[in-house]
Amino acid sequence: MQPSKGFIIDSYHLYTIARDAYYKAKQGFAIHRQNDALVAIIFAALSLEAFINELGTLAKDAKDNGNNESFLNSLIDAIDESRIENQKDKTTRAKFLNASNALSQKFDVGKRPYQDFADLFRLRDCLVHLKPEDRLEVDLDDDWIYSGRKLIDRLRSKNILLDSTEVKSLPLLVSTAKAAKWACDIAAEMVIAILDKIPDSKFSRDNQVLILYRSMFQSLDVDEQQISVQGHQNRQASVFQIDELSARLLETYGEFPDTTELILEDRSR
Repeated sequence: MQPSKGFIIDSYHLYTIARDAYYKAKQGFAIHRQNDALVAIIFAALSLEAFINELGTLAKDAKDNGNNESFLNSLIDAIDESRIENQKDKTTRAKFLNASNALSQKFDVGKRPYQDFADLFRLRDCLVHLKPEDRLEVDLDDDWIYSGRKLIDRLRSKNILLDSTEVKSLPLLVSTAKAAKWACDIAAEMVIAILDKIPDSKFSRDNQVLILYRSMFQSLDVDEQQISVQGHQNRQASVFQIDELSARLLETYGEFPDTTELILEDRSR
């Protein structure tokens, strides 16, 4: 008997970590620093890095199992680092762009979602590789001048930065629930965007992992709506159980006497 082979799919788990960190950050005060937001940002980026590598492996696995659909070769070449000659093209950003091109629907780098996706990875790189070249100076009028990363201005335009501080520390500025939500949402949007570019094919129809991706990588608005619906359903189920219990008690013991007058009389003493 031939030993079976497989591989680990972890991207959705990393996204779940990012999503849960957002919910923790959301519980705090909006004007205060939310350290969980940094977890959400980093793990949202990690989930995308894992996803694009997994997609390449899924394509290779499909070919190894006899799927000869033409786009699979192009997709594998776009993602597989061993087939990429240019070192710069091995970045996660390049893999997503190359993959979209291989699927004949190349991302517009100047528009969402790719533009926000690129900013997410710029932010991730800045957080992971913080540098002391980010400086603060005080001019003759005692005004603070920041001579650091231009990325801060790009992020500020998205209305996700902490607005209750003048300190220009990048980790501090992005420690908000808004930044966490933005990171999670762009991760989900990029995954779905790539999945939507895969042509209707045996690969897209038969691969259960692709279906799993669609169910797991959901925007937080959709996720929160589902949580709200589930909460409402749980409350309805609880009310039904209470009504059912009341009916059984009535059938078993009969109607209990109304003790309201006795209670009022007792309180008046």
